[in-house]
Amino acid sequence: MLARVAIYILFSFWIISPATFARSADFSGKAAVDSRFFTESPALTQQKDGVAYPSVMIQPEFRRDWGSGSNRLTVIPFARYDSLDQHRTHWDIREFSWLHMQKKWDVLVGVGKVFWGSTESRQLVDIINQADLIEKFSGEEKLGQPMANLNLPTDYGHFSLFYLPYFRERTFPSSDGRFLFEPPVRNSEGKLDGFSHWQPSFAGRWSKTFGDWDIGIAHFWGVGREPRLIPSFGLGFTHPPTGLIPIYDLIHQTSIDIQGVLGNWIWKAEAITRSGQGDQFGAAVVGFEYTKYGVFGGSKDIGFLLEYLYDGRDLSAPPTPFNNDIFSGVRVVLNDPQSTEFLFTNTVDLDTQATILGFNASRRLGEKWKIELESRFFTNISATKNPLVQSREILTGMRNDDYIQLRILRHF
Repeated sequence: MLARVAIYILFSFWIISPATFARSADFSGKAAVDSRFFTESPALTQQKDGVAYPSVMIQPEFRRDWGSGSNRLTVIPFARYDSLDQHRTHWDIREFSWLHMQKKWDVLVGVGKVFWGSTESRQLVDIINQADLIEKFSGEEKLGQPMANLNLPTDYGHFSLFYLPYFRERTFPSSDGRFLFEPPVRNSEGKLDGFSHWQPSFAGRWSKTFGDWDIGIAHFWGVGREPRLIPSFGLGFTHPPTGLIPIYDLIHQTSIDIQGVLGNWIWKAEAITRSGQGDQFGAAVVGFEYTKYGVFGGSKDIGFLLEYLYDGRDLSAPPTPFNNDIFSGVRVVLNDPQSTEFLFTNTVDLDTQATILGFNASRRLGEKWKIELESRFFTNISATKNPLVQSREILTGMRNDDYIQLRILRHF
């Protein structure tokens, strides 16, 4: 199907004159120069040591509508060069899709990105796209996913159906990069448990607005995006493990996400139940954001965020540091012509007291330029693993990875 769509798109371009094509196309995108400043030497001996590590990225975007607006081609490639991590020097097709729209339905075929979720600290229900951990260790950045997506808006809610014909493995940093698991994950040795990358996955979601509340209910069946990490004893069982082997499983995951806007309050919740990776388990994030408008002289807003994170998985499931955590934050929006914003965050594990402090700031410099500042600080991270709380100590390898990142970005 994907091949037929590509042939159709290329043929439609061929029969249109270059001048007409240029007039009807929309070119945009962004490019950035980043520099990460680490405050400490890395925790593992094989990691590269240094203070500042520059990198560059570019993400052009191309869109073209035709057929009186009923068809749209979207192409969004992505590329990064990183001076530290050879795996972080990579490229990807974030989107390459054809969208056909009718009054009562639309269908998208190709490589796409889909976001589900409502909470700030963790997106449990966002399962369609694989996480790009080498781009951002938090998992917020996603790889493009081959898909066919049918959307049916009705009076009874919005129905979305997905056919995902190909599975993409999670990207982890190389063994000499930063933000490693300890021991490091062996990217090249990932295994699919009894199936191939062409194992199809399926998903469906229903969403509807009830007054001030938005609700979404979804089910996913297919290859889980999170791998189990199995220790590899390359030097024998009498020595510590030398690496972690990612193992991917077929799973069922049912989820719900809720968001309600009530005056100055935004109430948020996400919850899942998953089977296929050890015992069936549940996980949830619940919380709120309260915004006080017109403070500090009239035009500025300040928001307070608070969320609780729970995850009931056992040690046979993919590890997570968010078993029993509290997330809090403060968001300041100046509402000035430069769109200046600040976000302060704090995530604390209630069992181990491991803490991740975060700070983000951004400000436009004219119409096309933007400066961004991002930092993360890891505190109370154990340097030794306790088998009883192994799933909560996957941050051990990141205990010396406090950083400040400066980005200069230009839109075009």
